[in-house]
Amino acid sequence: MKRALIAFLLSAAPTWGWASTAAATPGAGLNLNIVSMLLSLMLVVVTILVLAFLLKRFNPNMATSDDFKVVRTLALGTKERLLVVEIDNKQHLLGVTPQAINYLYELENPLPEREMTPLAKQLSHLLNTKNKT
Repeated sequence: MKRALIAFLLSAAPTWGWASTAAATPGAGLNLNIVSMLLSLMLVVVTILVLAFLLKRFNPNMATSDDFKVVRTLALGTKERLLVVEIDNKQHLLGVTPQAINYLYELENPLPEREMTPLAKQLSHLLNTKNKT
C-alpha cells in the first residue's frame, strides 16, 4: 500500500509543478491553447490543399477540358438535368438522371457560350494547373 502511494505521489509531482506555474501567470495557458489551435487549423487546411492539388495533378482518370466541355445545363428536377456538351466541335444534348445518361440528339445550331463573371474567371484561372505557353 505504501509503495502504491509513493508511486502515485511521484507520478503526480510533475503536474503539481505545472499547476503552480500556470496559477502564477493567469492567461498564459489560454494564449498557448489559442496559438496551438490556430497552428493545428492551419496545418489541416494546408494538408487539404496539398492533397487536392496532388489528386488533381496525378489522377489520370479525370477528364480535362480539352476532351469535352459542358456548354449549358438545365435542372429539370432535384436530380434530373439536361446538358449540352461539346465534343469535337459538335454540341450534343444529354439527359442525365441518377440511374442513366441518355443521348438525345446532336444540335444543328450550336449554342453560344455564356460569358463568365469576373469572379468565376479569377477562380478558373487559379484552379487551372496547366501552363499555357
